[in-house]
Amino acid sequence: MGFLYLFISIFSESAGKTVDKLNFARNHLTARQYMFLVFLAMYISLLVFIVADKQPFPRFTAASLGLIFLIAVFSFGGNVFDCLSVKANDLSLREPLVDFEPIAAGLAAYLFFPAERKPAFLVAFAVGALIVRWGIHRRKLRKHQSKGLFYLWIAVLLYAILPSLYKEALLYMSPVYVAFFRLGSILLLTTIFFPYKSIKGITAKKIWYSSIAGVIYALGAVTSIYAIQVLGVVLTMLFLMLGPAMRYLAGYFILKEKVRRGEIISSVLLALVVLVAALIR
Repeated sequence: MGFLYLFISIFSESAGKTVDKLNFARNHLTARQYMFLVFLAMYISLLVFIVADKQPFPRFTAASLGLIFLIAVFSFGGNVFDCLSVKANDLSLREPLVDFEPIAAGLAAYLFFPAERKPAFLVAFAVGALIVRWGIHRRKLRKHQSKGLFYLWIAVLLYAILPSLYKEALLYMSPVYVAFFRLGSILLLTTIFFPYKSIKGITAKKIWYSSIAGVIYALGAVTSIYAIQVLGVVLTMLFLMLGPAMRYLAGYFILKEKVRRGEIISSVLLALVVLVAALIR
C-alpha cells in the first residue's frame, strides 16, 4: 500500500505543477493570488474529507504544538520562495533543482533517523546528487530566470526538512491532520502577510485553475505523508527521485517547453539508481 501512496503522490505533484504553469501562463496569475487561492482550495478539500470520513481529533501536547509550529514556518517559507521561483517561466529550467529536493530530504532523514539507515540508500542519494548536478548545464539566463532559480534554492532547502518533521508529528496525529494543520497554518500566514484586500484581479478562470491544482495538491500532500508513515522517510524520499521523468514529460508534451537531452538522461539515471538501491538487501 505504501508504494501506491508514493505513486499517487508523485503523479499529483507533477499534475499540480503543470496546472500551476498553465494558470500562470494563460491567466497571468500573481504570486499573492496563487498563495491564497491554491491553499484555500487545498484546505477546504481536506476539511471536507475530515468531516466526511469522521477522522478522530488528534491529541495536543507541547511537543505536537511545537512540531506544528515548525512545519508551519518551514512550509510557509518554502511555498513563498517556490511561488516566486515559478516566475522563472521555464519548467525544464526549474526541474533540475526540484530534482534535488527528495535527495536533500533523504539525506536529512538519514541523519535524523538511524533506524532507517542503509548504506545503499546513502550511496544512492550521493550518486543522485551528482547526477542532478551533471544534468544542470550552463545556460544563458535572463535576469528574472536567475532570480527565480535563487528563490528555488531557498525553497528546496526549506522543503528538505519537512518530511522529517512529518514523521515526528505522526506520533501525535494522523497523516490527514498533519497535512490539514500544515495547510491551515500556511493559509493563516498567507492571510496575514498577503491580506485578501491586497489581492486584486481574481477571475473565474484563476479560481477554476487554482481549485483544480488545490485538490490535486491536497491528494498528493496526504498520500506522501501516508507513504512516510508506512515506508519511512528515507525510503519514501528515495522513490520520490522518480518524479522528474513525469514532470519532464508534462513540460514537453503539455507545456511545449524545450527539455534538454542532459535533463532527460539524468532523470533516466536517477530511475536506475533508485531501482538498484531498492533491490540491494
